[in-house]
Amino acid sequence: MAELVAIGPDDVLGPARAEIEALWLEVWPTATPERLDEIFPRHAAREGFRMITVRAGDRLVGLAYGYLGGPGEWWHDRVSAAMTPEQRAEWLPPGHFELAELMVSPAERRRGLGGRLHDAMLAGLRAPTAVLSTQHNNDPALALYSRRGWQLLLEAVDLAAPTPYVVMGKRLR
Repeated sequence: MAELVAIGPDDVLGPARAEIEALWLEVWPTATPERLDEIFPRHAAREGFRMITVRAGDRLVGLAYGYLGGPGEWWHDRVSAAMTPEQRAEWLPPGHFELAELMVSPAERRRGLGGRLHDAMLAGLRAPTAVLSTQHNNDPALALYSRRGWQLLLEAVDLAAPTPYVVMGKRLR
């Protein structure tokens, strides 16, 4: 059975970095190690950072991570600008959680690992809400999040990517 393990910022930037990179490049073949060198130190330093990994034997096969978001952060500011004032007040209050990534190796999908990672990621959070973005045509992700109570907040937001993204939210308390 696959084992879920929480790891901290020091692990993400140190001992686990090579395994995380290998998984990331497997899931996102167009990504580059340089991009990870840019985002990981910034994300790992954010308030409330948490990462949950899943291993099958000695191999990292999935991960999820996020942090408490706020003004002045690239994703937060782009999403905030696309929302109405009412949406911002409801979904991006101080202390909201941003689920930055949830990924499972293509060879390990459809075994419930994404759902387990999701649930472990949100377990025990004190944030009032959680928000995320995913590609508008990522049907498996959209189905997973919908089954777990996320709702569509924005149908299209410009995240400087070739494909449009949707933004979803979930009330946590």
